[in-house]
Amino acid sequence: MSDWSHSRAKARFDHRELLDELTARTRFEVRLHLNEPAANGSYDDLASIFAIGHGECAALLARRRLLPLWERLLLARYARRMHGKAITRSVGAVPVEAAPGVARGFGAEIAELAPDSGDTGAKYDLQGRGLLTVFRIAVGAKGEVWPDRHEVTTTSARNILTCAATFARRKPWHVIWPVYRVRGLRLWKL
Repeated sequence: MSDWSHSRAKARFDHRELLDELTARTRFEVRLHLNEPAANGSYDDLASIFAIGHGECAALLARRRLLPLWERLLLARYARRMHGKAITRSVGAVPVEAAPGVARGFGAEIAELAPDSGDTGAKYDLQGRGLLTVFRIAVGAKGEVWPDRHEVTTTSARNILTCAATFARRKPWHVIWPVYRVRGLRLWKL
């Protein structure tokens, strides 16, 4: 094995370790809330939820070109499922240096995240906000709009744990034949 391929394999291994660590951090946050629900002050503002999600999603998608194609496809699907379309699109538009002030440039996208009282599919994330984003909105004070706030929180938390566990055991065949879960009458990919 040449030095270049050895260093590339080492970089891939390090990046996979980082992805597993970020996934474990997310699972820990959700499990902590499921076991000890408490009011979390950092999730009271939609702009802060967007900034936190942007930072996590940017960390997930950083240096993704090191990974093989099948793993890049799974990583993009996982990031979109967890953080939502708006946050995933913002990662490609904002350079890493400007990440702390990201909320100022995405006012329209942050407004899309706001829950309204007619949000029927929020717990299954039918609007494409991202499971983790919906979970944080429901935990924060802005989630009081939902009449079934507790149900939205617990269902999205269990979906996050299932999705993160499946991503932790990622295999190449998940790209071609994704793992489906039945939620209500709808099927969704992990």
